[in-house]
Amino acid sequence: MFESSFRRWLLVSIAFLSAPSIQAEPLTLDAAWNIAAQNNPDLKRLIANQSIPAGEFQDASGPLYYNPTLSLEARTRRIAQTGGSDPYRGEYGIGVSQTFEIAGQQGFRRQAAEESKTAISQDIAEEYRLLHAQLEEQFINVLAVQKRIDVEKRILKLIEQNTSLSRKRVSAGEDSLLDGNLAIVDAERARNQLISLNEQLLRARTQLAATLQLNANDFPEVMGELTPNQTQYTLQDLFNKLDTRPGIQALTSKEASARSRLELQKSMRYPDLTVSLINTTEASLAGSDNISSIGVSMPLPIFRRNAAGIGRASAELTQSEINRASGTRNAKATVEAAWLRRENIKDRVRRLDSEVYPKLEENLNLSKLAFENGEIGLPQLLIVQRQVVDAQRDIIDAQRELRLVQIELEYISGWLSPIAAANQN
Repeated sequence: MFESSFRRWLLVSIAFLSAPSIQAEPLTLDAAWNIAAQNNPDLKRLIANQSIPAGEFQDASGPLYYNPTLSLEARTRRIAQTGGSDPYRGEYGIGVSQTFEIAGQQGFRRQAAEESKTAISQDIAEEYRLLHAQLEEQFINVLAVQKRIDVEKRILKLIEQNTSLSRKRVSAGEDSLLDGNLAIVDAERARNQLISLNEQLLRARTQLAATLQLNANDFPEVMGELTPNQTQYTLQDLFNKLDTRPGIQALTSKEASARSRLELQKSMRYPDLTVSLINTTEASLAGSDNISSIGVSMPLPIFRRNAAGIGRASAELTQSEINRASGTRNAKATVEAAWLRRENIKDRVRRLDSEVYPKLEENLNLSKLAFENGEIGLPQLLIVQRQVVDAQRDIIDAQRELRLVQIELEYISGWLSPIAAANQN
């Protein structure tokens, strides 16, 4: 049992240490962000979609929405006459017509296209923020597991030293065989814990590598601090910042675009006016007559009044209003809940750092001296060591939770505004 577990731990450790795909230089958060902003496929797809509203805006920005129509015609006329002259004459005509919108459709179309263009720009900014928050969460998860492994390695080293000393005492008859077995069991538990953490680290690095779009089997190592930066904002500051969040502004622009499209569909109930200018030549016995004419045409909106278009636009506007209202409401509720969690975790971290861990470290040093001097047995020392490990684990977990809740808080509120490293054009 012992040999099998030890062999498993050894193989996993060797795989992590000798894998050629692991980067030689650990990634910082800024370096990881630059890689993700350049490589993320979702962001690239969204940036590519800018051409859709840009094209719509370009079409809507023209002087007139409809292009003029040019018409040419040629015909042959047979003239009834007496005599031997050729009775066939050629006639030609040229005309141009232009359709005009008379109910302000052009203005509504331009407003809708402009708001759509603004909305996708805000969507791209929001995607940058979402990617940054997701990347930072994955980065912190990798960093936390790495720090947990460092703690377990430190404790394993202490346990192995104690185990070696305990074996000497058992051989000398100073300690019982039970104490020796306790040391071996505790060392094996520490190795199993290290194996489990290595597996967690592999999963966390795999998720981070996927976000960074690294090559297969390229598992990045990271470096940094778990403790979040000190912040100066209040809960009210975050609420005030919420309206400027790109995601909320995108919903506002989409609602405005939907409202302009509804007005456009309503205005399309009114018919368009088409003006035509025509010049023709007509043959006669005396020669050719030149005729110029102007025509006006307008369809009569009797049977169809664009009810289907108005209905679709109205439904789209209603959905946009619901999305904006619910998005703002949910974001505000999430910010408030995250703020309360953050305050509770901050208090937990403070108590662990200032009250619990220092005393346990002091107890560990005193217990090591007492054990070396034969004043206490191995079971008492193992208990103190486990308490220190548990305290360090609690501190790392609390720091990780504090960092993650701060990431969530700043993302949802719109406080986080990463600099875009990728080209949006």
